[in-house]
Amino acid sequence: MLIRKVFKFEIRSNGEQQGKMAQFCSCSCFVFNKALDWRKIVYSSNYNKDQQILVIEQ
Repeated sequence: MLIRKVFKFEIRSNGEQQGKMAQFCSCSCFVFNKALDWRKIVYSSNYNKDQQILVIEQ
């Protein structure tokens, strides 16, 4: 018989930690939006060029 247990946790952060979490979320959102904008530009510029996908080497 499989017994599943559930644990519930609550994060109690101080003001400094809340500020860092908010900064992290806003930075992540900024990077995502920039990448999305960049992909839209690449897609629109390559739309009529055989549907090429641009690959960036890391």
